[in-house]
Amino acid sequence: MAVEAEDGVEAASGGWAGAGGPDERRIGMLAFLLLLVIVAIVLGILGVTVKGLLYLLFIGIVVFLGVLLLSVLWMRRRSRRHADR
Repeated sequence: MAVEAEDGVEAASGGWAGAGGPDERRIGMLAFLLLLVIVAIVLGILGVTVKGLLYLLFIGIVVFLGVLLLSVLWMRRRSRRHADR
């Protein structure tokens, strides 16, 4: 069942106008985390393949662990915020 919003456009996600659309902060955070994962992968590959740059592998691992920590904290904060509603 779709409900029309004020401008005549049918609202998605159960009939609430404006509900369910991805907000720009969430998309920005996901893009930032994806960028950091790509950087970690590139650093890891360079660290393994280029002789004398093994330290880049360890930097890539640290960046990847940082991304995991940030994503866990971000998901935990989001779930706590939705539980309050």
